[in-house]
Amino acid sequence: MLVNGHLRRALGILLALALIGVTALPAAAQDDPPVSSVNGAPITRSAFEGRVRFVRWQYLQELEKLHELTGGNLALASSYVMTVVFDLEHPADLAGAVLGQMEEELLLEQQAASLNISVTSEEIADRETAFFSLWTDVPANKLAANPIAQAFIAEWYANATEASGLDQAAIREVFAAETLRSALYSYLAASVPTEELAVNTRHILCGFDPGSPGSPASPTDEQRATAQACIAEATARLAAGEPFADIARDLSADEDSAAQGGDVGWVTLSYLATSYANAARDAELNTVIGPVETEYGLHLIEVLDRRMQTLSDEEYQASQQGYFRLWIDTLRAQATIERGDGWDAAVPDQPGLDALDPAVQAAIESLASQSE
Repeated sequence: MLVNGHLRRALGILLALALIGVTALPAAAQDDPPVSSVNGAPITRSAFEGRVRFVRWQYLQELEKLHELTGGNLALASSYVMTVVFDLEHPADLAGAVLGQMEEELLLEQQAASLNISVTSEEIADRETAFFSLWTDVPANKLAANPIAQAFIAEWYANATEASGLDQAAIREVFAAETLRSALYSYLAASVPTEELAVNTRHILCGFDPGSPGSPASPTDEQRATAQACIAEATARLAAGEPFADIARDLSADEDSAAQGGDVGWVTLSYLATSYANAARDAELNTVIGPVETEYGLHLIEVLDRRMQTLSDEEYQASQQGYFRLWIDTLRAQATIERGDGWDAAVPDQPGLDALDPAVQAAIESLASQSE
């Protein structure tokens, strides 16, 4: 439960979601005002709205593909499916996330230029080939000679263009953006040390309800109040001298660690949610601190020990990912990002779930009824 979201592995076919990248951004015209700017570079309303429609269309393609891969049993990927459905049914929230992604991609493009990092047309073509190899299940080195795969690619671009209003060249810029992102990642990842601070902690998690629409990233007032009441109870019981482990077993929403009296064990910092990691790094040993808020809820944390630890291959990859995310967050904090007034006015809400094949719609409705 404490593991950072960027460390979780999505289903392999869902790598297509990486394609929420940057398209070429034209200079703003009077009839196409900017919805945001990054260090003075504009993101026009037409580019923004086209991207939102493209992302919505991509989500629908993912649902269709999952329905095919699971033989119609979407319960096999229920968490992902319901997340996508929620996003599609909340167009303003999804549009805000898309605009944030566009701002980030434009910021990375600017940083790549300052670092003199670029990508070749061959590298971009390889990215595109890998994507369509995944979707067609045709090996990358055989894709160009496979007429069925080539027909799929042509149809994919035609449908994407029709759904989004973006032309094919603009959609292809998505692959360029993702290729550039990978180049920046490789550049920064090379400097990540092979040792990292690890902490041995235990915690009591008073969670935000993971099954509700407002969580985990944005808890409702009711969810927050419930978590705060749980923290108050845990704090009072600790003050009364009750053992930490007993309280964790009774109250903690992290079922795995709760069964162990709240023990999380030895974990490197990059494997932990950022605020949890920051608190654990700085806390006095054998002292309960908190509440510390993560996307999962409110935590009371006790750090039992710290040590430097040589990273396993998996931990090293996680550390590289965490470092890259921190670098992006730092860039964003230092950048001048200005969203225009009314950027969220009349954001696209199409294509929607009603564009899905009826069988897929029925499978989603069945899954939703089981979740109630």
